[in-house]
Amino acid sequence: MPRVKPNPVDRLLPLSLPIFHMLLELTEGERHGYALKRGILSRTQGKLNLGSGALYGSINRMLEDGLIEESVSVPIRTR
Repeated sequence: MPRVKPNPVDRLLPLSLPIFHMLLELTEGERHGYALKRGILSRTQGKLNLGSGALYGSINRMLEDGLIEESVSVPIRTR
């Protein structure tokens, strides 16, 4: 019986709620941490208000997992 090669995406699942919403927000373009927080708050109509620990902890996890990468220059976007 042939060995089944594990899918590298499986190790990332399930996505936590903060990471899921951050990735949704990042589909619209680059954002810094506070812009992610505001966007998620708006997108969820105030139901998901990330504290700094959850926000920056999730950003660090996504960086480590290769889901996102740091930008040298992030344009400031307002909503």
